Amino acid sequence: MSFTFDASNFISGISAASRGALEGAAQALGDSGDDLARVAQNIAPIDKGTLRQSVKKKFKLTAGKASVDVSFRAVEDGFNYAIWTHEMDYKLGPTSAGAGGIDGYEVGNKYLERPLRGNADKYVRWIADGARGGLT
Repeated sequence: MSFTFDASNFISGISAASRGALEGAAQALGDSGDDLARVAQNIAPIDKGTLRQSVKKKFKLTAGKASVDVSFRAVEDGFNYAIWTHEMDYKLGPTSAGAGGIDGYEVGNKYLERPLRGNADKYVRWIADGARGGLT
């Protein structure tokens, strides 16, 4: 007596579901990166506007992995002051001090870190919802 179970349709279904979940999660990850870039750009200090204009978002989806990188790079005389303005404590100049923040965040240092930490639960929720949505 023998029993044959052809699982090819089942495996194809799992692969399609996994692909849909990954695509949904990847889209939500990209949306999270967009949101982080938007908030960070609006709370980065302002002098000439170079720092705020330098925000970059890179999204990568390869071999079942997704990542998003949000960064700033503002170089003057060989010095990347994006790092300094993010990491150091300093008194804001008049333009920065007069600028409004966004979404409950004020202009100042840690302009990437503060919204990333503050919105982490929201971003995780978006990604989980995207994965769930990709399963349907």
